[in-house]
Amino acid sequence: MSYGQFYFGGGMTFNSNSDYKALGLTGKVGMGVSEKFDLNTNITYYLASRATWAFDFDLHYNLVNLNENFILNPFAGINFTRTDITNNSLNLGLAIKVPTEQYTYYAEPRWILDNNQFVLGIGVIF
Repeated sequence: MSYGQFYFGGGMTFNSNSDYKALGLTGKVGMGVSEKFDLNTNITYYLASRATWAFDFDLHYNLVNLNENFILNPFAGINFTRTDITNNSLNLGLAIKVPTEQYTYYAEPRWILDNNQFVLGIGVIF
């Protein structure tokens, strides 16, 4: 993934907050805005939960890139989660990416400060 390039993907998300305890389907869109920074947007639809959807807007810092085989990107951003009302909060996390010839697999543990939500997303980027 290089500067100015768009990428997209999807996966599953688990929200461990005791009020939500939900699995969700996630779509991801991102773009490299410089050599060191990427912008990412995640859209999650939660299945059978009090939380119905979530949007995450994140700025990723390209910290570690081991020979294009393993990438670590810490990130910070804002989260909007819809329950009975829409809550917004800051979030912090770490993107772990493993590129292959066709796809990039990712895992993103994230902490959403509002309601102490720990969210784990896994999936693939095309």
